[in-house]
Amino acid sequence: PFRQMFRRGDRVVIVVSDVTRLWVRSDFFLPILLDELNAAGIPDEDVAIVFATGDHRSQTPEEHRLIVGQAVLGRVRVYDHDCQASDLADLGRSSRGTPVLINRMVYEAPKLIITGGISYHLLAGFGGGRKSIAPGVAGYATIQGNHGLALAAPAGAVGAGLTAGNPVAEDMDEIAAMVAPDFLLNVVVNENKEFIGIVAGHWRRAHAAGTKIAEAAFAVKIRERADVVVVSCGGYPKDIQLYQAIKALDNADYAARDGGSIILVSECFDGPGPEAFLRWFEYPAYEEMSRALAAAFTMPGFVALRTKQILTKKTVYLVSGLDRSMAARVGMRPAESVAEALAAALPATGGVVQIMPHGSLTYPRLE
Repeated sequence: PFRQMFRRGDRVVIVVSDVTRLWVRSDFFLPILLDELNAAGIPDEDVAIVFATGDHRSQTPEEHRLIVGQAVLGRVRVYDHDCQASDLADLGRSSRGTPVLINRMVYEAPKLIITGGISYHLLAGFGGGRKSIAPGVAGYATIQGNHGLALAAPAGAVGAGLTAGNPVAEDMDEIAAMVAPDFLLNVVVNENKEFIGIVAGHWRRAHAAGTKIAEAAFAVKIRERADVVVVSCGGYPKDIQLYQAIKALDNADYAARDGGSIILVSECFDGPGPEAFLRWFEYPAYEEMSRALAAAFTMPGFVALRTKQILTKKTVYLVSGLDRSMAARVGMRPAESVAEALAAALPATGGVVQIMPHGSLTYPRLE
């Protein structure tokens, strides 16, 4: 029980998702979690929050407020993880050879709680759980080494919903076990930002239970692959950049037939995304990009490679606020509206059209 696990005199670190995952709604459940720690005899001054920024940039004070809420900021200390910090704890290597470097405050915490949200993930199978440790509070070399396992994986081993036999997911699990969190609180959130599942307890078993909730909610059976799939990311903040929108494109790929089309609808008010993502499209062919990524793996490069892979089999139309030249730069066809894209994409004889209004969440499963 929680109040037997956490007792007076304990110092606690809570790992919390960063600003790219505001949908997790940490600001809602963190005050409740802090109140429970208080009730167990642990005052706020003995609690700290570390944001699982992975290899993302540092966050602003305003972003901290958006993530946890003003009340929590007034109660506990908060810190951004720095994947390039000089004092990361070195835990050696995983069985797959990944160097394991972990935020020292997290690793040395007398008691560690990890929080986050569970949804389908193109590398890890599912987000949440062990991802709070790696990549969340891991060193840059750890993140690169772990994600790089995807390139050498057997075909079909890495992808949304895949965990058993997925070397990326299994490596994440092994690294998390080296850190051994004491408690997990994860949520499953629907397209209306409502909690449809909350799991808590052992970091591995509770997360596994949460993936079943996500699977039941977001795996949608389809009878056939469509000629055209119209996919929206699902609105803010999932469509802030083209880079973030690729998650919806990845899910739509499972619903569209080879030779068919995908119409990606994404506002992209924050632009296309990092230059580290865009420059990979300077490689004219998928094979060249793949070789370059194998020589120097980066996550933006992997997202670009997955995009390129989809583009080799399907035509992708982009309806966004981006300049038309940007769509062309990444190999997509710009369109001013869904109607314009549909007119270009649909065969003259008509065809099957499927619509995914919440593409970042929905995982089409052919049955």
